[in-house]
Amino acid sequence: MRIAVICFTEAGASTAITLMEGLLKEGELCEGFGKGPGLKPLTSSLGEWTKEQFIDKDGIVFIGAMGIAVRSIAPYIKGKSVDPAVVVLDDQGRFSISVLSGHLGGANELAERSAKITGGQAVITTATDIHGKFAADLFAKRLGLAISELNMVKKVSAAVLRGETVGFHSDFPIDGRLPEELSLDAKGDTGLYITIADSGEKGKTDHLLRLIPKILILGIGCRKNTSVTAIKDGVTRVLKEHNISSLAIAGCASIDLKKEEEGLCEFARDTGVPFYTYPAEILAGIEGEFTSSSFVKQITGVDNVCERAALCCVKELGGGKLIVKKEAAAGVTVAAAVLDWKVMI
Repeated sequence: MRIAVICFTEAGASTAITLMEGLLKEGELCEGFGKGPGLKPLTSSLGEWTKEQFIDKDGIVFIGAMGIAVRSIAPYIKGKSVDPAVVVLDDQGRFSISVLSGHLGGANELAERSAKITGGQAVITTATDIHGKFAADLFAKRLGLAISELNMVKKVSAAVLRGETVGFHSDFPIDGRLPEELSLDAKGDTGLYITIADSGEKGKTDHLLRLIPKILILGIGCRKNTSVTAIKDGVTRVLKEHNISSLAIAGCASIDLKKEEEGLCEFARDTGVPFYTYPAEILAGIEGEFTSSSFVKQITGVDNVCERAALCCVKELGGGKLIVKKEAAAGVTVAAAVLDWKVMI
């Protein structure tokens, strides 16, 4: 994590240094602010500083009064899927309080680690944690799953806290034993569904919390100077047609002739995924049945770019299969492959 630590008193400065030293030993990147050796002076208002940390850091630790922290972060809170972890320690490090983004942001864990370093007591108020119950958002974070609808997490947590058994459904093999709160046989209105589907099956899984593994590799081909808008439109159309969630995208791939194609590079940047490219001879060596084009072969040296690139990429990343054959529109071709994956509990 990239963590910012700020303090407001002399005692707080000592606690900040102790905390930062401990977190650095654990491999975290820390930046401290306040008055004292080893700390950077605050060169702007506290509000502006907080705004900057919300953008740049994964976690923020305030060492001081809770009220200072709450007033500072209030204008910048957006939602648990994007907010950084926020923790407050008193200036002697006796109490370490998880304030914001307890599960997805990691504030509960950071509060516990901070308390251990300073010799204090962690204060966690998340209901599932204090009752020792299954938490869907923590489960998703541990497995690297995207959450389709955050409001559904509350529904699952409420059912767990009521003592209900929550249904568990998966389109992928399961390795391990389910937590006691989950059951493959539960028939109720609350449950989890691990899938890459963009929408559930009507009446069966459409009411469940969908947790989506990032295992989809898009193979993309395009004409020279194709706009990023055209590429996005092509990808969106293919995903919608095959009921695949965009949250599943883990990367995109093409031929190395396109490694500097601006539209493709921009698509990868906007989507936040790696862009893999391969020489024609490598793509030509991939075994399988592909949608051949003599025109594409004349231009690129290989009979198909998008299907071969997608399959080449998943094989390089550990194995997988092609699930969408080439589809073309407006100078863009799109195919999709999925990585071999299982639910590791």
